[in-house]
Amino acid sequence: MFEMQYNEEMEAEVRRLEAKKRATEAGHPEWDNACASCGCQLAGTDDKFCESCRR
Repeated sequence: MFEMQYNEEMEAEVRRLEAKKRATEAGHPEWDNACASCGCQLAGTDDKFCESCRR
């Protein structure tokens, strides 16, 4: 049980750090996330791409 919770927390932290890195690379270190393709700001840290770039 503890191991499962730990893994989920670590995966969430990795997603957060990757999203922050994308935002910084897009030139906006103040954002939490940016599209990996066009660099627009994204809400949350779950997505790598915006709606437009997913199409």
